[in-house]
Amino acid sequence: MAKKNKVDVKKKKPASQWYDKATVKVKLGEVDVYVKKPTNVYSPDYALIDETIEDIKKSSRKVCTLDYATNNVYVILQDALKKVRLAEK
Repeated sequence: MAKKNKVDVKKKKPASQWYDKATVKVKLGEVDVYVKKPTNVYSPDYALIDETIEDIKKSSRKVCTLDYATNNVYVILQDALKKVRLAEK
């Protein structure tokens, strides 16, 4: 039998231009936490918007386990879409 090599999977650190690093003390030690920086209001940052949309997709898949929750998420997203469309006016 051949041995399978273990592959170390390292999490990518977020781009420093979008995140601030903070250290939080917990019972077992310290944990690095990355907090999103606010975007510049005078220049569009589509990468951060796209990342937020992807986060919403992932979270909605986890939350939408029942019909009621799925309907609530749908209503919230429809309301958000209306607000996005109003932002250009």
